[in-house]
Amino acid sequence: MTSVWTGFRGHDDVRQSFARAAERGRLTQSYLFVGPEGVGKQLFARRMAQCLLCDRRTGSDLEACGECANCRPFLAGNHPDFLMVERDPGKRELNVAKFVGDRDQRGKAGLCHDLSLRSSGSRKVAIINDADTMNDEAANALLKTLEEPPDGAMLILVASNLDSLLPTIRSRCQLVRFGPLSDADVADLALQEEWATSREDARQLALLAEGSLAAARRLAAPAFRELRLRMLRELSQPQWDGIAVAQSVTKEIEQLGSDTAEQRTVAVWLLKIAVEFYRAALWRLGSPDDNPVGATIAEANAWADRVGTDIDRGVDLIGRLIERCLEAVAQLEQNVGIALCLEALCTDLSVAARVATPSR
Repeated sequence: MTSVWTGFRGHDDVRQSFARAAERGRLTQSYLFVGPEGVGKQLFARRMAQCLLCDRRTGSDLEACGECANCRPFLAGNHPDFLMVERDPGKRELNVAKFVGDRDQRGKAGLCHDLSLRSSGSRKVAIINDADTMNDEAANALLKTLEEPPDGAMLILVASNLDSLLPTIRSRCQLVRFGPLSDADVADLALQEEWATSREDARQLALLAEGSLAAARRLAAPAFRELRLRMLRELSQPQWDGIAVAQSVTKEIEQLGSDTAEQRTVAVWLLKIAVEFYRAALWRLGSPDDNPVGATIAEANAWADRVGTDIDRGVDLIGRLIERCLEAVAQLEQNVGIALCLEALCTDLSVAARVATPSR
């Protein structure tokens, strides 16, 4: 029998912990899965739910057959004992209607009502995705169910921001932390999903995504790819207008991000691309035939070659530029204005480009 976990990447420690709990009969009724966006929390929850509902599960393992009378409807998306709650498209919050019904059906619909109904088997499993976006009214409506969950019911809350959840919600769930995926896993998945055109392209995506598959998908979007390539071209030039480039890039960032938070994320990604550019240049200077980090950015190689034969001078300059980029990342994370931050940084980097080019 093929394992239900085949193809699932990362979080082996979490899976082993749940397998041990299942073997000992110590699964609880309320869990809170917390970790960065796009690391597989919801997918893990869904596969765990399938395992718990599978007819052929022995009770001492965490597997599912994929063929029984429970697995088939689960995989088809219509299992009566599997409940899924998430935000409506375009909405920023999980509202109270998701849990107790709208005003016309208050208490007669929603997750809390559905959990109270008799299951067709031995248990019900509910996943609350984006749980950290519940407004206070929704959280308070769910609280009573968390305090007294129906027999045979398991609730799994999935969240990226633990601090956004009410303390009363957090205290009634067993916390399960999910870390970032490895760069190798992100790169492999990017190739599998055809977001990357080569292993090197996938590696670059993984470095920027920092363990988040959701970030890798957004980084692979054509609009961001074009912005990334433009940034590399500008950085490699011997002379460029820092203010003009910053203003143009800021406009493109505003088009890529639907709100300020998303725009700030895109800006941080761009600055990390600049860091990778200068790291590649640093390897080119110090070890042109040995590149242990795989930094093969052609534009960076050309930039490094213009520094000339004064390696000490070049290493010192590049080190200061990396520090400057990381300083700008920290400023963005501290909510410094995007336009102001980029203008100051691009001015410094454009000056450095002229300094790096020896006079002829």
